[in-house]
Amino acid sequence: MGVQNERGDGENDIEAKSEIQMNVLYMEERDDRSRSDSLTGSTSSAGQLQEGQDSGYLSLNGGRFRSRSRETRERINRRDVSPSHSEPGSLSLLRHADSHDKRLRVMREGRWTAMVKTMAAAKQKEEQAQRNLRHEAMNIRIEVHPPDEVDTAATNLQIPFTFQFTKALSSEKLEEDGEDEEDKPRLLNGSAPENGSKTNLSDRDAVSLSSLKRSTSRSSLASTFGVIKDKISSSVPAELKGKPEETRLRIAVFILFSLCLGLVVTSHVMYNQHIGELRLFTNLRLEEAERRMLLYDNEDKLVLGAQLGVELPDDLHPYSCLPDQHLQDGDKCIEWKDHARLSINSVQVRDLSCHRLHWKALSESTTLMDCWPVGAGAGHWFGGGERLSSLWPLEQGRVKMSPFVTGDENETEWGNVIRKYFINSRGLSLSVEDETPLSVSLNDDAHQGLCLKAHFDEFPYYYHRFVLPQLNYTVCTDGNLVELYDGQLAQSFWDGHKDSDLQELSKLLKLPLWEVPGIAEGGTYTLQYISNYIETILGKTSSQRSSAVSRGYLLLNYHWQQNMGDIKLAPQLEAVEKLASDAGLTLVLTLNPFVSTDSINFKEGVKQGIYVNERSNSTKKIPALTWFKDVPAAALLDVTNELTVAWLRERLANLTRNMKNVVFFLDTGNTFHTPHYFQFKENLYNPDLYKDYFIRICMEEIKVIGVSGASSKRPKAPAFVHLTTLESSWESLRTIIPNVLNLGVIGYPFISPGPVGGSLPRQNRTGPTENRFPDVELYKRWWQISTFLPQLHFTHPPSVYKDLNIARVSANLKDVKENVVNEQLIQFGREAMEHSRPLIRPLWMLNPTDPVAQRIDDQFLIGDKILVAPILRRGSVQRDVYLPTSAAGAGVWKRGTDGTFFRGGQWLNDSSADTDTVLYFIRQPDFGITADQR
Repeated sequence: MGVQNERGDGENDIEAKSEIQMNVLYMEERDDRSRSDSLTGSTSSAGQLQEGQDSGYLSLNGGRFRSRSRETRERINRRDVSPSHSEPGSLSLLRHADSHDKRLRVMREGRWTAMVKTMAAAKQKEEQAQRNLRHEAMNIRIEVHPPDEVDTAATNLQIPFTFQFTKALSSEKLEEDGEDEEDKPRLLNGSAPENGSKTNLSDRDAVSLSSLKRSTSRSSLASTFGVIKDKISSSVPAELKGKPEETRLRIAVFILFSLCLGLVVTSHVMYNQHIGELRLFTNLRLEEAERRMLLYDNEDKLVLGAQLGVELPDDLHPYSCLPDQHLQDGDKCIEWKDHARLSINSVQVRDLSCHRLHWKALSESTTLMDCWPVGAGAGHWFGGGERLSSLWPLEQGRVKMSPFVTGDENETEWGNVIRKYFINSRGLSLSVEDETPLSVSLNDDAHQGLCLKAHFDEFPYYYHRFVLPQLNYTVCTDGNLVELYDGQLAQSFWDGHKDSDLQELSKLLKLPLWEVPGIAEGGTYTLQYISNYIETILGKTSSQRSSAVSRGYLLLNYHWQQNMGDIKLAPQLEAVEKLASDAGLTLVLTLNPFVSTDSINFKEGVKQGIYVNERSNSTKKIPALTWFKDVPAAALLDVTNELTVAWLRERLANLTRNMKNVVFFLDTGNTFHTPHYFQFKENLYNPDLYKDYFIRICMEEIKVIGVSGASSKRPKAPAFVHLTTLESSWESLRTIIPNVLNLGVIGYPFISPGPVGGSLPRQNRTGPTENRFPDVELYKRWWQISTFLPQLHFTHPPSVYKDLNIARVSANLKDVKENVVNEQLIQFGREAMEHSRPLIRPLWMLNPTDPVAQRIDDQFLIGDKILVAPILRRGSVQRDVYLPTSAAGAGVWKRGTDGTFFRGGQWLNDSSADTDTVLYFIRQPDFGITADQR
């Protein structure tokens, strides 16, 4: 079906018409390269055509095609082109232009006008043909006529050519013609047949379309765009075509309107996704509609979120505060009209990112409360203080909404030692200011989470009734759990201490505290009673005792006085200091801020006005009475009154004038020992602050080695903070480790866990021998824990169990205490003075990212050296032990009972520990552990 194409006289005319056609069809592109592609169509990528000589030759080495003789170009430039010649089978679309009607139109309209119209019609016809061809199967037949002699090895082969695109034949037509793949001409890699001669179509090999790579032609794209443009143009009303400027203006307005509408819709969607989210500070954002505060770390990752203003109406919308309502420059102030105002400012605490939240109620009906999440994804909470049913971490327990004050009467949520500080394992801490009338709940029925609430009531926050409540606290983030904890500790605790204080501290860490049991209500110690107790401790008579050996401290409760508040030794105890000293013991006297109504000082104090008075008393001379221990009626010294301070200093000086070696234990009671309708000389916004006043004044006059409680400030060394004396039970035993860990976290490093074995009910003290002392198994396990704690405290000496095989456990624990524990306690005691880190630490302080270490509640560390895993359940002689890793690697632990080594980061299940054995492990260097094992 090929057509022979030999160059003749009309060839130049044909090529000229082809060139004119390209100029018209693609005058918008005006690109000579595009015009060449339009003429050649989609060529085979295996061997594309390249521009050759002006003589009309083709290069088959993969370039662009150009065929135009010099004569043709000259005729185009002279615009002397006649469409009278057309050759069948050529690519020219002007083969109908030599009709008679077209000649007449050329004569009427002018040559170029007629030619443009003709070319436009040809363009439309060509586009229609291309659209038709896209829906038909195409059979391309290419006929190539090389010269008789061709150097097929030439790099840039140029040959005369004739080629033709014929209309596609359907597969059915091909089958009718009897053609198959082997009858089609074959063009391999774009080269001519190997014989190099002209052959008829029937003599050539077939061409496989699959061998030709299809590439996108720019002419095809231009045609497609032209079709789209024509459709758009045809859809435009005629009246708009007649007003092009107005049309363009309308289009521009429409586009601008669409953009504005899109922006509005996008903003609305984003607002609903993050409704009212304000980035108040770099690491703090506020979702104002939901009153949700989000805290982020330095990498912009969410740490934790809190629900603010929980009890404010949901439909309230916040507004920015007026300029005069800001507390300081740079703060962010938001107000919920007539309800509450929140001011947030950034504060710098070393390298931490901290923000202070200052809530102020604007109405008496407003309750300020923020809640922080607990549970899955919210980390673990630690701190707060001592609880009579303590759990570790805190979220495992439940705290009903109640004032955050001290108490120990089994009716309060918190014990004698607290601090308004909580820390979360995700790297966040909360520190509430003392002036805040704080109530706390945890997993309460009304509000889930850890909730902080500010409100006033009749007791204990009575003074807040005169002002609207405020909730002020600081939130700190950035850094892991240990970095966050260390960043808020006092860097040095040396200020104000003497060398004698540090020497006393070392003795307290090494030697036991022996507490003489109390006597019957209303009684007083006798010298013989105390002497008998000393003999029980030492197992020797007074003639066999030696004062050369220091055996610890001998503690007397308030019964060393005739009546509480006398601040004077009972007459029968004038020789008690010598009695203790001869036994190698240091005498410790308990001092209270209460004065019994039977005391010799009570009437004098009423006259001088040194007591806390009744609130409604107009004369302000009648003291407000309370109770304490076994004293049914007592007055409370008002240490906010300068007259009281002077009176107390005088009494303490008189007491110690003739007692040079005596030290003191301060039993201050708790908030619920304060008179209910109290009136101090100076208002105390928190009655727990009373402890700080009393302890500070006493420490200026006497040496204090222990205090019964604390609520805000760490007492000066060598004073230990004592846990509330626990009942003798296995349940009480299991609360010791969580309480000691929580107190260490909130800033009290020197802790006394209370007497070994706990306290028995008073009625048991006069019964049979087996009921007068704690259960022997419980006593042993309690002693084993206390051996590794900062202070070893006894009420019942081990010698009372001499008939119950106590000797073996006594010998083992004495050896561990003297040869293993004391050295570490003294070392980490110095660290506590320098950096305020606790001596007794949770496992996560060794590796804060270890999730197992964050949950362990029955093991503890002495510094970072000794791991203790005691038995805490009756009858148990086995337990599982977790050996933590450190930030540096797995580490190695040596079991203290037999010297066996273990790699860190594993559980030792069913580890044996009989009643005479306590499991402990000593941390070793990381020898023998490879990087892969870690």
